[in-house]
Amino acid sequence: MRAVEIAVPALPLIAALMLAGSLPAQAADNHELLHVACGQGRGFGLRIEGRQARVQLADSELVLVRKPSSLGQHFRNGEATLILDDGYVAFVQKDDWDWQDCHLDEPSAPKR
Repeated sequence: MRAVEIAVPALPLIAALMLAGSLPAQAADNHELLHVACGQGRGFGLRIEGRQARVQLADSELVLVRKPSSLGQHFRNGEATLILDDGYVAFVQKDDWDWQDCHLDEPSAPKR
């Protein structure tokens, strides 16, 4: 019985720690336009809107649908797959394997 008494008060703490660990991934779910920077000077705009991710490329926009995943946030359609896990970004587009070394581009601090 003593183990149950100890475990019950710890549940809110465990839940809070789990939630805090997922905050960076959830921060992208705020409808603001983010920028993803990739190797070779490539990049794209990204907006997360509920169960959709809008990937803004130079010449088109892809709308990807959220899929269940243990690897952060996972979105896909028939043309591309996107995985966000903290600042790491994996993006694969059909017939274009050159999206490498991608990450969320941190906005620069406001100048005074």
